[in-house]
Amino acid sequence: MKATAFLFAIVAILLPRPAAAQQYLLGVSGELSDGLEAGASSMPARVRGRLGADLRVDEFPDDVYCVGILTDIAPRTAFGVDGRYARMLGQHFEVNVGGILYLAPATLIGPSVDLKYHVPISSAAALIFGPEVNVFILGSDLPGGTVFVQALLTAGIHANF
Repeated sequence: MKATAFLFAIVAILLPRPAAAQQYLLGVSGELSDGLEAGASSMPARVRGRLGADLRVDEFPDDVYCVGILTDIAPRTAFGVDGRYARMLGQHFEVNVGGILYLAPATLIGPSVDLKYHVPISSAAALIFGPEVNVFILGSDLPGGTVFVQALLTAGIHANF
């Protein structure tokens, strides 16, 4: 009897357990941004719309990888993309670093950084607000061939799935 109980205990310990796979958490956002541009001269920035998607793993929910489609609405239309790494700082603050690339009708390339504040409106959605700084260092659309900086204020909504 003792041998059977011992054998049963060994088999129970050695049996494989079902593995718990990582879960990917998806999110989407829509944002509008406006502000100032400074370079050869200072002027109002281009009004920009951004539709984004983000991905995180449930084991590391504070590390977020984001991509977005950009469109400048005014004073002229332009299209581009961005890629970002975001880090959640608590439940309300998010820091983003990445790059931005305008593709048409002319090119602009540079680094981007922003800070967002999340105001929850439901368990899966939040309003987002915050400053963003973009520095354009390459591209055919640089004014006078000089580097220029955008300082923007962004507002939008983010939803998790």
